[in-house]
Amino acid sequence: MNDDFLTRYRKSPPRDFSDALYERITIQMNARRIFPSWRLTFAAALSAALIAALMFLPAARAAFNGLILEIGGITYLEPDETESQAPPLPESQVTIVPEDILPLVDAQAKVPFAIRLPTWLPDGFVMSNSVRISYFGEKFTPVIITWYGSNPDVGNIELMIGQRVSWLVNTGDVQEVEVNGQPAALIGGTWDVDTNQWQHQSDLTLSWMKGDVMYRLSSPGAAVEDLVRMAESIP
Repeated sequence: MNDDFLTRYRKSPPRDFSDALYERITIQMNARRIFPSWRLTFAAALSAALIAALMFLPAARAAFNGLILEIGGITYLEPDETESQAPPLPESQVTIVPEDILPLVDAQAKVPFAIRLPTWLPDGFVMSNSVRISYFGEKFTPVIITWYGSNPDVGNIELMIGQRVSWLVNTGDVQEVEVNGQPAALIGGTWDVDTNQWQHQSDLTLSWMKGDVMYRLSSPGAAVEDLVRMAESIP
């Protein structure tokens, strides 16, 4: 995926735009629960750049097609098919989300929630010396932590911690699992920002709520059991 456009423009979005964007992606509703099947083959890791790009997709600003999942307090929406097939935005219309890259202790001072890390890691993974904060207005400021692995077939593991928001997904690629006995969502696939299409054979993401804080563990090749064990080791 070519994401070099994410570094070409550093103009911060105006406050009213950021607040309006947040309102679009945090839809409050009484969602019905369904239990779809889940595809088991995944390839590419979810990155902070992809999280940022997802929020600005045309589909993310449009109506969804009515398929809704609510798992563990997080809402997942299926985008309208015609909107998901729309061409990508021209570079002149791309808005870059401002971000900070800084040590973990400094990041904690900048966000209104506790940054809790797993106490268990799969063998061979080392945490990065710095973390990333993305600023989608004041109401959504996720922190992204990366663990680098030595096995290229497994790739890295990323943990995103932030306020609760809704996510656009292919609901057929979502399965309900458990983290410490609480419902969590296992998602196979992600958006390709170049094609505006959902990629079924893509990264694996585990999403759950811990209190009022949302956690998302992602990896292109880590075992499901390892992601769940990491999640359950977060104090």
